Amino acid sequence: MSLGESIYDLTNLFTIYRWNNRPALLRFTEADNVFHSLLLNMITIEFLNKKGKDYSISTNIRAKIFKELPKIILSDISLDTKKRILLKNQEMWGKVLEKSYEELKENKIVQFFDSEYEEGFEKYTNFIDLMVSLKEIEINSRIYPEYFEKPKRETEKKLRTLRLNLPYINELENILNYVLKISTRMTTMYRWNKNHRNVKNSVSAHTFMVVAASIIFYFLNKNTDEQLLDEIIIASILHDFPEAFTGDVITPTKKKVKGMEDIISRIEEEMIEEWLKGDEDTEKIFKRFKDYMINPFESEYGRYVRASDLFNAMLECAIEIRSGNSQMLFREAFFNMKKELKQFDFDFIYDLIDEIEKITFFN
Repeated sequence: MSLGESIYDLTNLFTIYRWNNRPALLRFTEADNVFHSLLLNMITIEFLNKKGKDYSISTNIRAKIFKELPKIILSDISLDTKKRILLKNQEMWGKVLEKSYEELKENKIVQFFDSEYEEGFEKYTNFIDLMVSLKEIEINSRIYPEYFEKPKRETEKKLRTLRLNLPYINELENILNYVLKISTRMTTMYRWNKNHRNVKNSVSAHTFMVVAASIIFYFLNKNTDEQLLDEIIIASILHDFPEAFTGDVITPTKKKVKGMEDIISRIEEEMIEEWLKGDEDTEKIFKRFKDYMINPFESEYGRYVRASDLFNAMLECAIEIRSGNSQMLFREAFFNMKKELKQFDFDFIYDLIDEIEKITFFN
């Protein structure tokens, strides 16, 4: 399996829907779910480091993605089913995961995310996973309480238990809820919105893929600067965050009239400033992140984020073309992205483009 095929396989998380054995108003895919967890993990690391910890963004974000990789093979297993499996045979579930990672050895992206949570951080990421799940449940329980009230009670109970052993959790949880309320909008926004899609993906799912590919690009370019990797991850996670406020203003619209792009940028900054002023604690945490959010394609880190953004837009076109979508838009966009990507000074990009092109048109 080529690296391009391995990255393409990661888009399986676009089509694995959570809570798929219940009617739902809003369905998160696994890619959506992971994005929100990554965002809140990054904020938690910044928060805890301000309290005297020394957690690494790159180590813990990679560990979170590594934990999610078996879902490429296993699909989604509901929390209730998983809980019952663990009660009947905890060792069996461990073997299932072990076998999944064995199968994933053929998938070349695994090496880029093989990482473990730093001591003490996993309990926070477990709390965050439950918070994100509760957000999904709360939205759907308003319309379908008969299907979601029980998982809602169980998730709230688990959160109460975890709170007992998490320092600073009350202050941190308020910040995370404030951010999650906004970031959830990114799951209701679909990419290529005015065009028919056979395989839809949201802005949040796209962002997850940009984070993953940016990390891969960093290692392919033989970097060893961990600060640069942290910056790449921060900018990747936040590169489309302003769209939660402005909506998806497509590139052709931004470039329609000279100066329009600058106006949109200023509006994004204004709306983010107004949002941050609504919560003083969140504003303090985002002090470090604001520039990455407003200018995600600046400096050295921006090269990786922009290349990954384009590469994943090309992947989305590839998915549509392979699935039989006959709109010329996706073919034209595919080759436009290919042309733009080849302008980056990354030796590895040429092979990746060729592999994706082969998958798209010749497999």
